[in-house]
Amino acid sequence: MRKIFSLFLFVVFLLPGQKKKNTEKKALIIGSVAVVLSLPLDFSVRKFVADGRNNFVDGLAEFSNNFGDGRVLAPFVAFTGVSGLIFKDKKLEKTSVEAGESFIISGAIANAIKTITMRKRPSSGTNPFSFSWGNKSFPSGHVTVISAVSTVFAKEYGCKAFYAIPALTAFARIRKNAHWLSDTVAGFTLGYVVGSYVVRKKGFFAIYPTKDGFAFVIGIRDKNASGF
Repeated sequence: MRKIFSLFLFVVFLLPGQKKKNTEKKALIIGSVAVVLSLPLDFSVRKFVADGRNNFVDGLAEFSNNFGDGRVLAPFVAFTGVSGLIFKDKKLEKTSVEAGESFIISGAIANAIKTITMRKRPSSGTNPFSFSWGNKSFPSGHVTVISAVSTVFAKEYGCKAFYAIPALTAFARIRKNAHWLSDTVAGFTLGYVVGSYVVRKKGFFAIYPTKDGFAFVIGIRDKNASGF
């Protein structure tokens, strides 16, 4: 258990908190090292976390698993955006837009990596180093998207407590025998890098109406701009 917490603290609390600095490269290096360090722990952590039944732990895992579910996360981000509009909270509006962008971008990247790595899930009954076509365990998609969204809120509101949410999601994915520890560490790293990048650049893409329909623009907005 101490090894698990030490690894989590290594990843989270060494990540810089200033949103204006280019922290993605440092985070990627730290995260990559953490993934490598977590690989030898994959089997033992899965056995420790996933084995045995406990109503409270199972209930916590079931609840926490929803955080990274796109069917729950996407409506939540939309809700915060609408709330920002209704209450004229520009900060919440901007944060919600960035969270939505981070959710989409990180999810797409995670799915691409999953397809390439083809790692088998713990539920397949194999060891952590089994790979075959069609398997998509690495990285955890749930942890990736919730980490991306949590990073946006953590940076915009200056509160690292938001990182506890992807930590709970990672626990849930391991408890439900859906992912190895290294899958979740990789997901957290990817989500953080994407979320941090989107916040620093004040967005990555935009959709706006035109007389013929809608225009979809991919690019980087002026990081010195005051609005969004």
